[in-house]
Amino acid sequence: MQARWNLLTAPEDRVRELASGLGISQLTARLLINRGLDSPDRAAAFLCPQLAQLHDPSLMKDMDRVVDRLVRALEQRERILIYGDYDVDGITAIVVLKRALEMLGGHPEFYLPRRLEEGYGLKADVITQAAEKGYRLIISVDSGIRSFEACQAALQAGCELIVTDHHLPDKSLPPAFAILNPRRPDCSYPNKELAGVGVVFKLVHALFRRFSKEHVLEHFLKLVAIGTVADVVPIVGENRVIVRYGLEKLADPHNVGLKALLEGAGVGREVRMVDVGFRLAPRMNAVTRMGGGREVVDLFSVKDPAEAEAIVRGMNEMNSTRQREEAGILEAIDRQLSQAPELESRYFMVFVGEGWHRGVIGIVASRIVDKFHRPTIVLSSDGTSCQGSGRSIPGFHLLDALDQCRDLLTQYGGHAQAAGCTLPVDLCAGLADRLNEYASQKLKAEDLCPALDIECLLPIEQLSLPLVQEIEQLAPFGLGNPLPVFASKQVDIAAGPWVLKDKHLKLQVRKNGSRLDAIWWKNGKAAQTIRSEKRVDIAYTLSRETYQGRENLLLGLCDLRQE
Repeated sequence: MQARWNLLTAPEDRVRELASGLGISQLTARLLINRGLDSPDRAAAFLCPQLAQLHDPSLMKDMDRVVDRLVRALEQRERILIYGDYDVDGITAIVVLKRALEMLGGHPEFYLPRRLEEGYGLKADVITQAAEKGYRLIISVDSGIRSFEACQAALQAGCELIVTDHHLPDKSLPPAFAILNPRRPDCSYPNKELAGVGVVFKLVHALFRRFSKEHVLEHFLKLVAIGTVADVVPIVGENRVIVRYGLEKLADPHNVGLKALLEGAGVGREVRMVDVGFRLAPRMNAVTRMGGGREVVDLFSVKDPAEAEAIVRGMNEMNSTRQREEAGILEAIDRQLSQAPELESRYFMVFVGEGWHRGVIGIVASRIVDKFHRPTIVLSSDGTSCQGSGRSIPGFHLLDALDQCRDLLTQYGGHAQAAGCTLPVDLCAGLADRLNEYASQKLKAEDLCPALDIECLLPIEQLSLPLVQEIEQLAPFGLGNPLPVFASKQVDIAAGPWVLKDKHLKLQVRKNGSRLDAIWWKNGKAAQTIRSEKRVDIAYTLSRETYQGRENLLLGLCDLRQE
């Protein structure tokens, strides 16, 4: 799909002023201004994140109430149950809170919902059963903000439920004992973009401060960073501090399970965002996607390296199975599109399949969005009901769209860019039409064409390894702080194109004697349309690769235009 190039234009006088004030290059100053960091103080804080930049956890609504309750539970040795969620954010939140309470003398248990059987959200029957077993305090992580029935069940059962969550609340809040969620309307906490594990980290911060143990907080940042990156929240502000420090500490893991996971995923000592997103998180998610459960939490408690390695081998096997299931569903969707090509012109795409593995439909929805740049929901049918997972595009609020269809849905929840739902199978066609109609009113035709923000135009001959190292000062990159994309015009194709592993395009570009390798990941088909005798305009990212012990500059193609 041809992208719309949007050349960012930072005012030259402000670029020079910021560069002079901070003693940085004009290119770095331009990148900072393009990210809204045009004051020296904000730019300096961004370039040098410090733990001191973390906000006071007591600013979060209900925080003091929650800490008081937990202190009482620890002192009275009450039974505590952590009610988690089955994605990486929820899993890491369970591990962090469980470990923190253990360090303070508690013995909490945890409940990890079965992704395929129970779906998202707190369940009233689980709360009731926990109360019957003697749990007087239940703490949810990464879920619960819309769990009205579960909160009511806790009241009726005589136990107290604390909700910690980061998802968008409904018009009213459930009747929980306390709710930690920076998105609740009456919460003034500065960072509204915390992941679920980030909210738990703030709770641990406040709790440890009460016990004068703040000095051990840094040890939790590794897992908090993994959950934060996996949940694709903006990597700015407080999240940037968490991820920056967490990634650095992952280079030297002491936890036996974490060390086994890194080794089993083939991650080296330098852990990057891409390693978390494409190596660690998929393996952790695969456990619950493919029907597993507690072992992904237990991994971080085992002391025996052999036991940890066995768990990781199982995770790798489940991840391979997940990849096969995902490929099968994508092939089925391709067949649906070939039989009904008009589906490609819809503003909102909905696909339904009998028996599609419900553990991978969210990933499939992401793949469809990447390919067609339209909000998408993929639904798996069992013949009676459908469970769906959706992903969106910038500028389209997926949860708001589902709100407009609540009369069709048995259950739904999520946020702007990702959501899930359940509904009777005979209402799927109506849901597809209703969502398409709503999207057609909210989106313009140009919204369905991806926009590619270009930081600036650079001559090929100016690209170098030192330039890459300069750009890396702005890492870690992610939502809110994207990996910079540059463009060069009228460059020659020096060699290629070639197709690597049947799916990647590689070529060499040249201008004024400079010759560089460029790869367009997962776009090998483009090789059929490139004419090597013609000059091209290219948009790309910059990175380093090591080959035969030598470090080289690599261009990651994002788009290519040819006359």
